[in-house]
Amino acid sequence: MSDRPLIAVLTTRWESKTEEGWATRQVAGALACAADVHVITPQGVTPVQRTDSVFTVHEMATPSAAAAEIRRDLLIEAISETGSGVAGPLLPEFGRLLDRDLLDCWAGASDLISGLHPDMVVIAGHQLVGAIDAVDRVAPELPVVLLALGSDLDSLSFPHFDRVFDRAQAVLAITETERLAIIEHHGVADRVHRIGAPLAANPSALNEPNTWVGKTDYVFVITGAKTHADEEAVALARLVRLRFPENPVAISATDALSVWHQGRLGEGWPVERSSDLSRLMAWARVVVDLRPGPLFGRRGVDSLLYGTPIIVPGNSRAREHAELGGGGLWFDTPGELAWCVEAMLDPEVRAIFSAQGQAYAEAAYGSTDDFIQRVLIAAGDARTGDGVDGVGKAWRLDGKAGISGADASAASLSITA
Repeated sequence: MSDRPLIAVLTTRWESKTEEGWATRQVAGALACAADVHVITPQGVTPVQRTDSVFTVHEMATPSAAAAEIRRDLLIEAISETGSGVAGPLLPEFGRLLDRDLLDCWAGASDLISGLHPDMVVIAGHQLVGAIDAVDRVAPELPVVLLALGSDLDSLSFPHFDRVFDRAQAVLAITETERLAIIEHHGVADRVHRIGAPLAANPSALNEPNTWVGKTDYVFVITGAKTHADEEAVALARLVRLRFPENPVAISATDALSVWHQGRLGEGWPVERSSDLSRLMAWARVVVDLRPGPLFGRRGVDSLLYGTPIIVPGNSRAREHAELGGGGLWFDTPGELAWCVEAMLDPEVRAIFSAQGQAYAEAAYGSTDDFIQRVLIAAGDARTGDGVDGVGKAWRLDGKAGISGADASAASLSITA
């Protein structure tokens, strides 16, 4: 039997395609450097315990219907837009509507927690009321770390989820925007930790440019939609192409990569591999991400790590990287988008944003060791208040020493590929 601490991570889905799922795996990976990590999830077709790299995954095969999550999110959006709130006697009724068909899927987690006897539980998502209930049914005193995953600020501040934040001894936020929103609405400043994310530029992306685009100072636009879809992002990409006909423009849609050289169109397969996306960002003059990821805008950070400035919507989470990191610009109107692109076509302006953005991205997101340290400090504080004991020393839980920062980095690389 291992003498390391045991941590249970409760997550609706164990995956890495979404920013939320990817972030959950990174946090679990950091914890695995100092503890045995068991993942508990309602997903699956039949109940099964399996090994996934350094994790033990328990699939309960009780997934909630996607319609229930959509209904919850639409209800939060509708109530938030009224600006009236849900105070007083209405709150329990709204709570029942929000949780409808989203609680029973976690019933089996109580037995798993009871059998595992974890030293700590990590809840991946501030909306997982059912997961908190599953913990408290069998271990109401068990320390809880909440990975907030606050992609939606309306949901993050919704009163129904207050008790999830109240139950947590530590709350993890990916970005500064998320951290400040949690503090503003839940008043737990001493328990909120901004952990960032472990990202790194792939040097091989600079070996050669994409053959469709060529070695040119092109504007790289990401729409997140089909090429001819009737969506705002497609219209904005078309605006960039028409406004700057003398400058090469590459447009990445979900179904094709379109490259415009002085009015001539070349088309290629859609960009599906992360290595191909990295190459396109690394060789671009600027990346215009019209639909950044909702949690922390990962593509923006990746771009900055290559020294390529970004332009993003002003209402997106990626704005933080452009604004606080000084790595780019943001826009609210089509006219502002055109102005932002025009500014980045000036080599001197572009050089300033490139240097600022790359320095920011490397400091805030570019170190796996630093990310592991931040996660382990938060977990250690939640459990014992010890945190880190010296540079490079990992977290301790109940006096059990972790492993060195270098070893932690190697372990993380084995699970994040």
